[in-house]
This record gives sequence, structure tokens and C-alpha cells, in this order.
Amino acid sequence: MSLISRFISEQGKILSRRVNRLTLKQQRLITVAIKQARILSSLPFCNNEKQLDRAESTPNFITL
Repeated sequence: MSLISRFISEQGKILSRRVNRLTLKQQRLITVAIKQARILSSLPFCNNEKQLDRAESTPNFITL
């Protein structure tokens, strides 16, 4: 999973070929591997960890 996570952005999106500096064939293989990991629930479809941390730290009430 650590190898696959290098090719995913913080938002959970697959990074482009230019960013990864991969060939077209390598990028296709990485894309297939990431999609398979998502389907097998080894990897989340989206990464909301930072959003959850911020939501927990802010109070849910509004002060006037």
C-alpha cells in the first residue's frame, strides 16, 4: 500500500503521468492497481482525513 499511495494525491486522486514521471505503460499499470485496490477496499476512494480532523476541531454551534 505504501508503494501505491505514492501515486495518489492528498485528496485521493491519481496523480498524472507528468507528476509521477512514468511511461504510458507504467501509468496504466499503476491506474489499474489503484482501481483494484479501491474495489478490494484496501484503499479508500477518497481521502477525507484532513476534512474530518478540521470538522472535529471546530465547534458545531454558532455564536452571535
